[in-house]
Amino acid sequence: MSEGIARRGQRVLVIQLVVALLAGALSFMLAGVPALNGIIGGSMIAIVLMLMLRFTMQKASELAVESPQTSMSVMYVGAVLRFIMILVMFAIALGGFKLLPTYTVGGFIGIMIVGVVFSRSRDSGRPISKTDLN
Repeated sequence: MSEGIARRGQRVLVIQLVVALLAGALSFMLAGVPALNGIIGGSMIAIVLMLMLRFTMQKASELAVESPQTSMSVMYVGAVLRFIMILVMFAIALGGFKLLPTYTVGGFIGIMIVGVVFSRSRDSGRPISKTDLN
């Protein structure tokens, strides 16, 4: 099942990168370099979180057959780590790099929405023979 997660994650990553670049270009044309930096910063935070989620889901699905309890523990630890990483990355982006909050948060939310919308698919990762109802 982790192959399906990897395939879906790869597709979502490409779409997120394309949308981030388009949003960055649009913000650059409308508001200049500070807006571009904020959009790219927020987008990169969302993409890093998506990659962390993908890794956690793959690891949990590999462990689910042998130890469902360990699989659940991996999911909970992954959620806590992603939450901590959100705080750290936003602190670095807003406090350290002084990115514009409106564009940084906007880029983050936009790319997270793109990730959620495009991660929904019928590809569960199971072999076709197991999911085919015919």
